Amino acid sequence: MKKLFLRLPVALALATLLSSCALVNVKIHHLPTLPAKRKVESLAPTSQPAAILLQVQDKRMPDSRKLELLLEAIRECSKPGASQQEINHIATARFVEILTAGHFQNCPIPITPSSRETLDPREATQIIIADSIEIKGLRERVTVAGAGVPCVAWFEKGSPALAAQPSHPRYGMSIPVTALIRFEKNGPQLTFYRRLHTEKVTVRGRRELLAGDFSAPLAYLLSKGKNSSIDVQALIFSDTNFEQIGLIQIDEYDPKKIPVVFVHGLLCRPEAWTPAVNQLLADPEIRSRYQFWFYLYPTGLPVWWSAAKLRAELDRYRTTVDPSHKNPNLDRIVLVGHSMGGLISSLLVRKGGKDLWAQFTDTPPEKMKISASAKEHLLKVVNFEPRQDISRVVFMATPHQGSQLAMNPLAGFFSALVRLPKIVSSQDRHVMVGTIRNNLRDLFAAPANSIRFLRAKSPLLLSILKLPMSKSVTYHSVIGDQGKGDTPKSSDGVVPYWSSHLPNAESEKIVPSSHGVNENPEGIEELRRILHLHLKESGNP
Repeated sequence: MKKLFLRLPVALALATLLSSCALVNVKIHHLPTLPAKRKVESLAPTSQPAAILLQVQDKRMPDSRKLELLLEAIRECSKPGASQQEINHIATARFVEILTAGHFQNCPIPITPSSRETLDPREATQIIIADSIEIKGLRERVTVAGAGVPCVAWFEKGSPALAAQPSHPRYGMSIPVTALIRFEKNGPQLTFYRRLHTEKVTVRGRRELLAGDFSAPLAYLLSKGKNSSIDVQALIFSDTNFEQIGLIQIDEYDPKKIPVVFVHGLLCRPEAWTPAVNQLLADPEIRSRYQFWFYLYPTGLPVWWSAAKLRAELDRYRTTVDPSHKNPNLDRIVLVGHSMGGLISSLLVRKGGKDLWAQFTDTPPEKMKISASAKEHLLKVVNFEPRQDISRVVFMATPHQGSQLAMNPLAGFFSALVRLPKIVSSQDRHVMVGTIRNNLRDLFAAPANSIRFLRAKSPLLLSILKLPMSKSVTYHSVIGDQGKGDTPKSSDGVVPYWSSHLPNAESEKIVPSSHGVNENPEGIEELRRILHLHLKESGNP
């Protein structure tokens, strides 16, 4: 029944109206690691390494013999003065691919053990040669030429290697690694470098840049999950999706890096940030100084609930990885919110409590005659302080004063369908709503969900702007104008400029984009600029 309902054309119509999240739909195809015979012959027709590559194409040859020959080819290509880098690359890729069939148990040479910079491939569920993954659906493929062969290390859910991680995508985690075979005095050794932790290595006495492919792990991870930015089901069935709320990391936690927390908007999923992450990973300083986390939540929830859960998740992460609060990088978090995600982000750097509650009622939550569990939930939602661990916020196409599209009859239709978790009883809810002043009570009547919350000039939204914002937080605005260049009369098609503009922002960037500024190249470039600025101003250059 759910599947039938979600096929309704009206679902896509609402997605177009209020979301503007592009469908990610990244596709991968597996390609052979060994090129055709003609290609090998054209590389170096008279060289011994090329001849070896032709030999190992014999399907009747035992793998053990192939590994011996490939190792000899790599040795010849690695000698001083040798200029057969492409053959070296092909031979190394084929060497690794053969070993994957036996999960590296029969490797004829030593394998470097795991460390912060290296990975023992036997700890991964699977190693995939990045060149064997053909990607469709990304604007660009972010790669770096250099020594070694880029690979994807895949860890499925439940893998022991993920046990120490605070959280990861429900299907598993994929990270970029680079395989390199070096010949030292003690003989050859196979090393898999964690590419987001290592930029250069010493090869033949020289520091060389490591090859890398940063798009392949993203694409591979997307292929394992929903592979879509839009999630109508999580909007409508917010009750059954409530347990999935949480922070997600797409790489291993690194105490030496500053977290960037991405918060998606209405009808969206963390996949909406794929273009941004892909483009940001092309910057070597950003990928070496930042780690990316994503907040997943069912978007039908009122933003108060979603903000409260994000606060709890940040606390959980900190308790897990830094219980003594000694890591300064975890006090330099950058929060990036798109659309409604910006409203959630705003609530994390403002002060609630009586400044919030007094705008709607004269009865403090503590004096309400409701159950203890309802009172506990209410206090978590309304009593909050600005986060001390967030030092910068980037608002991308954020409707601080709402959107007129949220008043569209189609939006009203969907608002009535949203199912919220029954955290408080009907009786407790009746008592709480009864304390609201008469002229504002309708705001809290059902359906009191996110779509209704987003209506233009809603007192619920304006109440957030009245809350004190932390003076220690720097914030920026990135706003779309659909390329019309008519600011301040502009709109991104969903949010007008008067709603997304914040008077005291550190910077405001208008980009020729629709509501999806988080996927726009110029919008992402502005985010890149802000992240570099953050490194400089946070004393972490």
